[in-house]
Amino acid sequence: MAGKPFLRCLLFLSCLSLALIILPGCGKGPAPQEGAGAGKGKKTEIVFWHSYVVTSTGPALQKLIKRFEAEHPDITLRAQYVPTGDQLLQKLTTAVMTNTAPDVCWTHNNWVAPLSKEDTIYDLEELAKQYGGFGEAEKKDFFPAPLQTSYYQGKLRMMPIEATNLGLAYNKDLFRKAGLDPEKPPKDWKEFVEYGKKLTLRKDNRVEQWGCTIPVFTGNLAGWTVWQWVTYLWGEGGQYADPSGKKVAFNSPAGVRALQFWVDLQHKYKIGSLTAPEQGFESQKVAMSLMGPWDLPHLKDMTFNWAIGPMPAGAKRRVTSLGAEYLVIFRQTKHPKETWEFVRWFITPEVQEQWSMDSSYLPIRQSVLKSPTYQAFLTKNPAMKAFAEQMPYSYGEPVLLPEAGEVDLLLATAIEKAVRDVASPKQALDEAAQKANLLLATARQKEASAAAKSK
Repeated sequence: MAGKPFLRCLLFLSCLSLALIILPGCGKGPAPQEGAGAGKGKKTEIVFWHSYVVTSTGPALQKLIKRFEAEHPDITLRAQYVPTGDQLLQKLTTAVMTNTAPDVCWTHNNWVAPLSKEDTIYDLEELAKQYGGFGEAEKKDFFPAPLQTSYYQGKLRMMPIEATNLGLAYNKDLFRKAGLDPEKPPKDWKEFVEYGKKLTLRKDNRVEQWGCTIPVFTGNLAGWTVWQWVTYLWGEGGQYADPSGKKVAFNSPAGVRALQFWVDLQHKYKIGSLTAPEQGFESQKVAMSLMGPWDLPHLKDMTFNWAIGPMPAGAKRRVTSLGAEYLVIFRQTKHPKETWEFVRWFITPEVQEQWSMDSSYLPIRQSVLKSPTYQAFLTKNPAMKAFAEQMPYSYGEPVLLPEAGEVDLLLATAIEKAVRDVASPKQALDEAAQKANLLLATARQKEASAAAKSK
């Protein structure tokens, strides 16, 4: 499901970055021409690469494409599915090198750094200035986080088109059995612990039911661990990266407090499992679990009563992790005006409303939440409503570290060390920060050296 971090793609970022450095300027196409497109009487074809799965979001996309083409009879949108992660990024790498990139492509924000290095993708504000459709009034209607994460080094390199976030799934039946009000999920992490103690059941020193799980993963899923943990970091007032982009910031006192909380869930409060039963929440062996809108289809098949509550508030702020996907326009396009029209059209409130209701993504425009039609949709879908109402609290840090994928691996290892009691939270985070900062410094030195040689 889009909206979740798609982590395997990070393995190819360095490859793409190297390709763009070796072939400077290969992605630069002609400057946009007013009215550039097909000749009179001919349709302009726009090639759109995406990773929307045929069996789930595919039908919603096809409906959207038909609507776009009906409203724009001079434009044909040729959508091509490419599996996300390895295959899509590999294909993009090859396409950029061979000057066969699509006009527009669906991306994750962690791809923006390598795609931006040789100016292979547009600063979308260039196109907005020339063709219109993205003024200050529209920007103000965006939820802040999706738009803020679309900028890279001061330029609007991506356009957010959908969002997700994390909420708290909980078993209402187990709440009742524990004497808890099933209509009142925990409002903050302190109350979360109190609930967890009542929901964790033991017999003969064996846990029969856990209050929650501690989402520690390794390997390709390391970034999934980090994406969940940073919610706790931000809730404590911390940040993942220093604003300078030259070093990490997760080993701050706020980071230590956030990681200590995960350690305490297992070792102090004893309510969180590192090795939860398979399908723990679904099998009713785990009472509370962090989930996103992408989990709703399979939750609808559960035979027990469940609900989605907001992410419990941290000590410093209420926040939930933002997940989003974006569109980028390649400079190789011969149809910048028509391609921009598609992107601009996609983010209009009317289209965002339809797309959210059909695809189960969250809208990126605030005005959609005020629409009577959308409110009626949310009333019929209370779980979706819980996620949608969290959008004002969703947050994602702007892309500051091109090597974020590698840094995530270091941070995930630190989180695991601390939770498994191999190192203290401070020791684990300081070690990861030291390695991450060395990695960042080395990368910047290599870039500076490559730039000097190319002059």
